[in-house]
Amino acid sequence: MRIEVVPTVEEIRFDQISNHVVIVIDVLRASSTIVTALGSGFLSVVPVETIGQANSLRAADCILAGERHCRKIPDFDCNNSPTEIAARSKTGKQLILTTTNGTRAIQKAERAHSLLIGCFLNATACITHALTYNLDITLYCAGTRSEFALEDGLAAGLMIASAQQKSPHFHACDLGEALKASYLYFAGRVGELMPHTTTGKRLMQYHFEDDVRYCAQIDRYRIVPYVKEKRILPHLVS
Repeated sequence: MRIEVVPTVEEIRFDQISNHVVIVIDVLRASSTIVTALGSGFLSVVPVETIGQANSLRAADCILAGERHCRKIPDFDCNNSPTEIAARSKTGKQLILTTTNGTRAIQKAERAHSLLIGCFLNATACITHALTYNLDITLYCAGTRSEFALEDGLAAGLMIASAQQKSPHFHACDLGEALKASYLYFAGRVGELMPHTTTGKRLMQYHFEDDVRYCAQIDRYRIVPYVKEKRILPHLVS
Protein backbone atom coordinates (compact mmCIF):
# COMPACT_ATOMS: atom_id res chain seq x y z
CA MET A 1 0.00 0.00 0.00
CA ARG A 2 1.01 3.57 -0.64
CA ILE A 3 0.90 7.02 0.91
CA GLU A 4 0.75 10.03 -1.39
CA VAL A 5 1.08 13.69 -0.45
CA VAL A 6 -0.78 16.52 -2.19
CA PRO A 7 1.02 19.81 -1.43
CA THR A 8 -1.75 22.42 -1.94
CA VAL A 9 -5.53 22.65 -2.05
CA GLU A 10 -5.65 23.09 -5.84
CA GLU A 11 -3.55 20.07 -6.78
CA ILE A 12 -5.76 17.13 -5.78
CA ARG A 13 -6.65 14.63 -8.55
CA PHE A 14 -9.58 12.24 -8.65
CA ASP A 15 -7.27 9.20 -8.67
CA GLN A 16 -5.83 10.42 -5.33
CA ILE A 17 -9.35 10.49 -3.84
CA SER A 18 -11.18 7.52 -5.33
CA ASN A 19 -10.93 4.43 -3.08
CA HIS A 20 -8.43 6.24 -0.85
CA VAL A 21 -8.45 7.32 2.75
CA VAL A 22 -7.83 11.08 2.53
CA ILE A 23 -6.51 13.07 5.49
CA VAL A 24 -6.98 16.82 5.11
CA ILE A 25 -4.14 18.68 6.86
CA ASP A 26 -4.41 22.40 7.57
CA VAL A 27 -2.31 22.92 10.69
CA LEU A 28 -2.73 26.72 10.77
CA ARG A 29 -5.58 26.54 11.42
CA ALA A 30 -8.68 24.72 10.13
CA SER A 31 -7.65 21.17 11.03
CA SER A 32 -6.48 22.28 14.47
CA THR A 33 -9.74 24.15 15.04
CA ILE A 34 -11.84 21.12 14.05
CA VAL A 35 -9.87 18.70 16.24
CA THR A 36 -10.05 21.12 19.17
CA ALA A 37 -13.79 21.71 18.77
CA LEU A 38 -14.60 18.00 18.81
CA GLY A 39 -12.10 17.35 21.58
CA SER A 40 -13.60 20.15 23.70
CA GLY A 41 -17.23 19.13 23.60
CA PHE A 42 -18.80 20.20 20.32
CA LEU A 43 -20.93 17.37 18.91
CA SER A 44 -20.14 18.13 15.27
CA VAL A 45 -18.55 20.59 12.87
CA VAL A 46 -20.19 21.64 9.60
CA PRO A 47 -17.64 22.87 7.04
CA VAL A 48 -19.00 25.26 4.42
CA GLU A 49 -17.33 27.09 1.57
CA THR A 50 -19.05 30.47 1.65
CA ILE A 51 -20.04 33.06 4.22
CA GLY A 52 -23.60 32.95 2.92
CA GLN A 53 -23.83 29.20 3.50
CA ALA A 54 -22.60 29.67 7.06
CA ASN A 55 -25.12 32.43 7.78
CA SER A 56 -27.96 30.30 6.42
CA LEU A 57 -27.20 27.67 9.08
CA ARG A 58 -27.43 30.05 12.05
CA ALA A 59 -29.28 28.51 15.00
CA ALA A 60 -29.43 28.90 18.76
CA ASP A 61 -27.18 25.91 19.43
CA CYS A 62 -24.58 26.83 16.78
CA ILE A 63 -21.36 28.81 16.90
CA LEU A 64 -20.25 30.41 13.63
CA ALA A 65 -16.48 30.54 13.13
CA GLY A 66 -14.44 31.59 10.17
CA GLU A 67 -11.82 33.77 8.57
CA ARG A 68 -10.70 35.15 5.27
CA HIS A 69 -6.92 35.64 5.11
CA CYS A 70 -6.63 35.50 8.92
CA ARG A 71 -9.31 38.12 9.61
CA LYS A 72 -12.51 37.16 11.48
CA ILE A 73 -15.61 37.36 9.34
CA PRO A 74 -17.88 40.24 10.47
CA ASP A 75 -20.86 39.12 12.60
CA PHE A 76 -19.37 35.67 13.20
CA ASP A 77 -18.94 34.45 16.77
CA CYS A 78 -15.27 33.44 16.43
CA ASN A 79 -12.27 33.52 14.19
CA ASN A 80 -10.93 30.22 12.88
CA SER A 81 -9.01 29.99 16.15
CA PRO A 82 -8.60 26.76 18.13
CA THR A 83 -7.87 28.60 21.37
CA GLU A 84 -10.93 30.79 20.94
CA ILE A 85 -13.07 27.76 20.04
CA ALA A 86 -11.90 25.90 23.13
CA ALA A 87 -13.08 28.81 25.26
CA ARG A 88 -16.52 28.74 23.56
CA SER A 89 -17.02 24.96 23.66
CA LYS A 90 -19.63 25.05 26.41
CA THR A 91 -21.89 27.49 24.55
CA GLY A 92 -22.66 25.49 21.42
CA LYS A 93 -23.34 21.97 20.25
CA GLN A 94 -22.41 22.52 16.62
CA LEU A 95 -19.63 24.55 15.01
CA ILE A 96 -20.24 26.05 11.56
CA LEU A 97 -16.83 26.70 9.99
CA THR A 98 -15.66 28.44 6.83
CA THR A 99 -11.99 29.16 6.10
CA THR A 100 -9.75 30.28 3.27
CA ASN A 101 -8.27 26.85 2.43
CA GLY A 102 -9.13 24.09 4.89
CA THR A 103 -12.88 23.83 4.38
CA ARG A 104 -12.33 24.07 0.60
CA ALA A 105 -10.00 21.07 0.77
CA ILE A 106 -12.61 19.08 2.70
CA GLN A 107 -15.21 19.74 0.02
CA LYS A 108 -12.81 18.88 -2.80
CA ALA A 109 -12.07 15.48 -1.23
CA GLU A 110 -15.65 14.56 -0.28
CA ARG A 111 -15.72 11.59 -2.70
CA ALA A 112 -12.96 9.77 -0.85
CA HIS A 113 -13.70 6.33 0.58
CA SER A 114 -13.07 7.88 4.00
CA LEU A 115 -12.25 11.51 4.74
CA LEU A 116 -10.41 12.36 7.97
CA ILE A 117 -9.04 15.59 9.44
CA GLY A 118 -5.50 15.66 10.83
CA CYS A 119 -2.84 17.97 12.23
CA PHE A 120 -0.08 17.86 14.85
CA LEU A 121 -2.67 17.79 17.63
CA ASN A 122 -3.95 14.32 16.61
CA ALA A 123 -1.30 13.08 14.18
CA THR A 124 -0.65 9.62 15.65
CA ALA A 125 -4.32 8.86 16.33
CA CYS A 126 -5.27 10.03 12.84
CA ILE A 127 -2.77 7.92 10.92
CA THR A 128 -3.37 4.93 13.22
CA HIS A 129 -7.07 5.07 12.39
CA ALA A 130 -6.36 5.57 8.67
CA LEU A 131 -4.28 2.39 8.58
CA THR A 132 -7.26 0.30 9.76
CA TYR A 133 -8.97 0.75 6.38
CA ASN A 134 -6.20 -1.16 4.53
CA LEU A 135 -6.39 1.28 1.63
CA ASP A 136 -3.96 3.68 -0.01
CA ILE A 137 -3.75 6.97 1.90
CA THR A 138 -3.60 10.52 0.55
CA LEU A 139 -2.29 13.24 2.84
CA TYR A 140 -3.94 16.37 1.46
CA CYS A 141 -2.14 19.53 2.59
CA ALA A 142 -4.31 22.64 2.30
CA GLY A 143 -1.37 25.05 2.00
CA THR A 144 -1.62 28.80 2.17
CA ARG A 145 -2.70 31.19 -0.60
CA SER A 146 -2.13 28.53 -3.29
CA GLU A 147 1.36 27.74 -1.98
CA PHE A 148 2.78 24.85 0.02
CA ALA A 149 2.76 25.40 3.79
CA LEU A 150 5.73 23.95 5.65
CA GLU A 151 3.73 23.18 8.80
CA ASP A 152 1.29 21.04 6.79
CA GLY A 153 4.18 19.18 5.19
CA LEU A 154 5.85 18.50 8.53
CA ALA A 155 2.60 17.12 9.95
CA ALA A 156 2.36 14.88 6.89
CA GLY A 157 5.96 13.79 7.48
CA LEU A 158 5.15 12.90 11.07
CA MET A 159 2.18 10.79 9.92
CA ILE A 160 4.31 8.99 7.35
CA ALA A 161 7.02 8.21 9.92
CA SER A 162 4.36 6.87 12.29
CA ALA A 163 2.67 4.82 9.56
CA GLN A 164 5.90 3.19 8.45
CA GLN A 165 6.82 2.42 12.04
CA LYS A 166 3.51 0.61 12.49
CA SER A 167 3.34 -0.93 8.98
CA PRO A 168 6.73 -1.10 7.24
CA HIS A 169 5.11 -2.24 3.97
CA PHE A 170 3.61 1.24 3.46
CA HIS A 171 5.52 3.08 0.71
CA ALA A 172 5.47 6.85 0.47
CA CYS A 173 5.84 8.95 -2.69
CA ASP A 174 9.09 10.89 -3.12
CA LEU A 175 7.56 14.05 -1.67
CA GLY A 176 6.35 12.05 1.30
CA GLU A 177 9.82 10.65 1.94
CA ALA A 178 11.28 14.15 1.78
CA LEU A 179 8.69 15.44 4.25
CA LYS A 180 9.31 12.52 6.59
CA ALA A 181 13.03 13.33 6.57
CA SER A 182 12.21 17.00 7.22
CA TYR A 183 9.99 16.15 10.16
CA LEU A 184 12.60 13.82 11.68
CA TYR A 185 15.18 16.60 11.33
CA PHE A 186 12.92 19.11 13.13
CA ALA A 187 11.40 16.66 15.63
CA GLY A 188 11.42 18.23 19.07
CA ARG A 189 11.70 21.73 17.58
CA VAL A 190 8.34 22.11 15.84
CA GLY A 191 7.21 24.70 18.38
CA GLU A 192 10.32 26.80 17.70
CA LEU A 193 9.87 26.53 13.94
CA MET A 194 6.15 27.28 13.61
CA PRO A 195 6.31 31.06 14.22
CA HIS A 196 8.83 31.28 11.35
CA THR A 197 6.88 29.51 8.59
CA THR A 198 5.06 31.68 6.06
CA THR A 199 1.66 31.13 7.70
CA GLY A 200 3.13 31.28 11.17
CA LYS A 201 4.69 34.69 10.48
CA ARG A 202 1.40 35.98 9.11
CA LEU A 203 -0.52 34.81 12.18
CA MET A 204 2.10 36.31 14.48
CA GLN A 205 1.62 39.66 12.71
CA TYR A 206 -2.11 39.42 13.47
CA HIS A 207 -1.33 38.65 17.13
CA PHE A 208 -2.34 34.99 17.07
CA GLU A 209 0.75 33.88 19.00
CA ASP A 210 -1.37 31.63 21.25
CA ASP A 211 -2.80 29.78 18.26
CA VAL A 212 0.62 29.22 16.71
CA ARG A 213 1.99 27.78 19.95
CA TYR A 214 -1.13 25.71 20.53
CA CYS A 215 -1.15 24.18 17.02
CA ALA A 216 2.46 22.99 17.41
CA GLN A 217 1.52 20.54 20.17
CA ILE A 218 1.91 16.93 19.09
CA ASP A 219 -0.68 14.29 20.00
CA ARG A 220 -2.69 16.38 22.44
CA TYR A 221 -5.86 14.56 21.32
CA ARG A 222 -6.90 10.99 20.47
CA ILE A 223 -9.85 12.38 18.50
CA VAL A 224 -10.04 11.64 14.76
CA PRO A 225 -12.60 13.82 12.99
CA TYR A 226 -14.31 12.10 10.06
CA VAL A 227 -16.75 13.42 7.48
CA LYS A 228 -20.21 11.87 7.24
CA GLU A 229 -23.13 13.35 5.32
CA LYS A 230 -21.61 16.86 5.18
CA ARG A 231 -20.82 16.88 8.92
CA ILE A 232 -17.59 16.22 10.77
CA LEU A 233 -17.98 13.86 13.70
CA PRO A 234 -15.49 12.59 16.30
CA HIS A 235 -13.99 9.11 16.46
CA LEU A 236 -11.99 8.34 19.61
CA VAL A 237 -8.94 6.13 19.10
CA SER A 238 -8.32 4.05 22.24
